[in-house]
Amino acid sequence: MLDGGEDLRAVANDATLERDERFDAALVIRLTGGARPTCFVVGAPRRSESFDTPERVKLMSGLVVHVQQALRTQNKLAILNESRDDLAGALDAIRHGIVIAGAGSQVMHFNSAAEQILRSQDGMQIRSGRIAATTPGGERQLHRAIHAAVNGDSSNIRSGRSFTCQRPSGKRPYIVHVLPLHQTAAGETWSGSTALVLIIDPEHETEPLTALLRQLYGFTNTESKIALRLAHGADLRRISDELSISLTTVRTHLQHAFDKTNTHRQAELVQQLLAVSL
Repeated sequence: MLDGGEDLRAVANDATLERDERFDAALVIRLTGGARPTCFVVGAPRRSESFDTPERVKLMSGLVVHVQQALRTQNKLAILNESRDDLAGALDAIRHGIVIAGAGSQVMHFNSAAEQILRSQDGMQIRSGRIAATTPGGERQLHRAIHAAVNGDSSNIRSGRSFTCQRPSGKRPYIVHVLPLHQTAAGETWSGSTALVLIIDPEHETEPLTALLRQLYGFTNTESKIALRLAHGADLRRISDELSISLTTVRTHLQHAFDKTNTHRQAELVQQLLAVSL
């Protein structure tokens, strides 16, 4: 088989020269169209019967169909590989750990940030091809969250959950968000229901994005501080203590943040902030 870069006339000429030495006849079959076609060259050995017998023509006609199908499959696989590489590059550009998990917490894919987190085995790891936590409490929360995102509840309603995962090193716990992903058609990158596990390491967080939140949503400084602390896993009582303001004031500012981002619950606000901080 000859790739599209070959000139058909050159192929024919080469076939003619070869025929003088080894072949009585040669057939150049064009498998694809365009300016750079892919061709299939068939030569008949010397002292054989005529090349263009009905039986041989029928045989070649049947073969060409299968070769063309193989080429189409090869092209589709090349496109899928290119799409997969593009997706992997996009995920690696995100500074948080991202793991795509299937049923039973089976790991389908992870980005480079997640790889560093999982290899450290400081709170989270891969065990027998599955994402796992290194503490019993974290393990229960992780697998319950993935089950809810992949399989759903008794009504088959899939939902997301968030929790903190303690680390044996004593560093600040990971913030883990588990969200359901849409089911994909068979033959695509992932099939069946999957979950996105987003792992945030507070030790590697950049400076608070207060200026960006002011620009995007019109947050005040206090609203930004409260919203970002909430996204990092702090509860309202802790936020109240850290900012030295009353719990009622914290709730008031939080409601303003809800109004400005068109969200209604803390989980919705956290997801919105994560989309900004990625």
